[in-house]
Amino acid sequence: MEVMILKELYSYQIQFHQPLTTKQVMKMHKLISANNHQMYLHQGQLIADAGHLPKLMSFFLFMDMDQPIILIIDGENVEVSYNELEKCWEEHIANTSCRKKYTESMMNANTSIIV
Repeated sequence: MEVMILKELYSYQIQFHQPLTTKQVMKMHKLISANNHQMYLHQGQLIADAGHLPKLMSFFLFMDMDQPIILIIDGENVEVSYNELEKCWEEHIANTSCRKKYTESMMNANTSIIV
């Protein structure tokens, strides 16, 4: 019997109180590659596809520490992957919250979704 894993899309709002280290950014990039996720970061005019290491590094270089970022993760077992990231970043995060959660059926039923 084949187990079917549904795709999910979650968005999180994260407020950092100190910048991430290069090692932490690299870990994020490796996690995405290993779990076959799509991950995007957004803050003001900055947008980065976390699957592209140079763009990811640039995002964290130019982000405003006084403003929260939006992290969007698309894939399977999204919450598990986010928890791994959160553990890695815990000393740098001031506040985090899940903004939206969508299952595959919810995404298929809607023409557009709000993240």
